[in-house]
Amino acid sequence: MAVKVTSRPLADVSADAIIALHDGGKLFAHSANALLRKHFESFAKAVKEKKSKREWFCTLATAAGVRAKYLLLESTNFGATGMPGDEALKSAAARAVALCRDHGITKVAFACHCDDAARVASAILEGALLGDFHDVRFKGTAGKREARPSLALEFVVNPGDEESVREALSQAEIIVEAQNHARELTNAPHHVLTPQAMAAYATALARRHKIECTVLNEKQLQKMGYLPTWEVGRGSEYPPRMMVLRYRPKRTAIKEHIALVGKGMTYDTGGLCIKGRPDMHRMNNDMGGAAAVLGALEAIARLKLPVRVTVIIASAHNAVDGAAYHPGAILKARNGKTIYIENTDAEGRLILSDCFYRAGEEKADIMWDFATLTGAVSAALGPNIAGLFTDDLALRQLFMEAAGDTGDNLWPLPLVPEYEPSLKHNLADLNNMSSETAGNGLHAANFLKAFVPEKMRWVHVDIAGVAAFTKPRRYFRTGGTGFGVRLIVEALRRLTAR
Repeated sequence: MAVKVTSRPLADVSADAIIALHDGGKLFAHSANALLRKHFESFAKAVKEKKSKREWFCTLATAAGVRAKYLLLESTNFGATGMPGDEALKSAAARAVALCRDHGITKVAFACHCDDAARVASAILEGALLGDFHDVRFKGTAGKREARPSLALEFVVNPGDEESVREALSQAEIIVEAQNHARELTNAPHHVLTPQAMAAYATALARRHKIECTVLNEKQLQKMGYLPTWEVGRGSEYPPRMMVLRYRPKRTAIKEHIALVGKGMTYDTGGLCIKGRPDMHRMNNDMGGAAAVLGALEAIARLKLPVRVTVIIASAHNAVDGAAYHPGAILKARNGKTIYIENTDAEGRLILSDCFYRAGEEKADIMWDFATLTGAVSAALGPNIAGLFTDDLALRQLFMEAAGDTGDNLWPLPLVPEYEPSLKHNLADLNNMSSETAGNGLHAANFLKAFVPEKMRWVHVDIAGVAAFTKPRRYFRTGGTGFGVRLIVEALRRLTAR
């Protein structure tokens, strides 16, 4: 990917295509060239009169003093109803790049002639790169045929805006690259991304960015008392792992130590309480939380954010053999609490309980966990919105504001104290399933709350519906989304700015 910023006239741009987006009633482009100006005016008039459905794509006359061969004018009004923040702009950029790809165009110039060029250019780059993500790693010969040359993007801005736009694009590119890496992790099948492979990925990431990394294997997990993770993973040929990655910048802007926890189920059959057939083939996506925090850590390290962060991931493969844990078992967590296993498919909350205890051992002050935890939240909020659980009003506001900027939609859901007794069991401290048949997302969050270390501020984000898409949405293809990477980075930026 080549990205550059210039302020030369659009007619002099050497890219194959010029793209200008129409957003908020105005076109982000102007030119002294008569041909370009004529197209701009005609398109703006068509949008105003609602005569343009989506885009205006044309071949430019070579004798008209324009070096580019094509012009694409795109309106954000198409399908933009209700989109938060810059989501309509990002979606329009993704559509524009896809149309260029259809015409074999890979050298593209985006016009960003506007007052807030850094914000606009950053949103355009996000949409372009997230929309252009194309995972063909597992297609064999078909993948070789579908492999495409990388894009070369030029952003044409007003004189004086070059430096601010260049800095914004540099940061946006880092974050999007990290999110696309998280998407690759989420897409990988279970026999490729095993718990051991995830641990190797985390170790390599830590080595690249000089981050301290500790990996616990199945024997260490059992010996040290991380028994829920050990039990969940011991029925598989791919034994469980726990990863702890410690990012320690030389300077910190806040005194708080942040723990980022990710659920890392590389595959979930449901165990002996086996899942139904319609859900089974997508269960390699059950490590979307781990992918999110690893992607966020990559961006944090590359951006050199001034905050102390520890990433904690428990990774297991919930499979079925003679060693698999059984319904009716009673497990003892590392904090001493015992858990009755009513349903072996409620395994994510078990491995997260170990991560929560480890966050306390690491002496974190604030913990944010991301997990594909319950289908109930997905059923309630649909495929575009994640559930946000916290009793901390300041953290809730922080996340909602950050989500408004990044487009990672959240909806606050309650932690209901009166539901907590439904998790009690006469033989153990807790049941891993509630005695109530409704509200499973809330009960799962209450189960996690029982393992949050004392005095630790905590946010739980249930990403079951948004970690992977079964059909294209906004600027995402089907497959992993990397949901949470941009959200975490933006929340940390806001936290350190305060």
